[in-house]
Amino acid sequence: MKVNFKGYVLKKVLPTLLLLSCILVGVIKIDIINTKALSPLGNTSENYKLVSEEFGEDFSNFIKDNSFLKIYKEPDKDILVRLGNEEFKISGESIYIKKIQEVLGNIKF
Repeated sequence: MKVNFKGYVLKKVLPTLLLLSCILVGVIKIDIINTKALSPLGNTSENYKLVSEEFGEDFSNFIKDNSFLKIYKEPDKDILVRLGNEEFKISGESIYIKKIQEVLGNIKF
């Protein structure tokens, strides 16, 4: 019974957890890149109005960022996470953030 459980964990559970964690890391990296490109730190609605005036209505629909979660990350600074209207600052000195950044730095796409 013990051998079957260990084999099940190694064949089914571990690969599933590894796959889900890779997907989660990828989604977070994509969110950081999109937030940096589409809505730099500041007022998103002002940026949207400026782009729609400059490039027209067709392009303004492309640039509009309605995401609920926004992650702002700058090198050697704190991380700002916006969930809706709430803002959370995560210190760059946190040991958890340093470990996560170390792991993300080793992943190449």
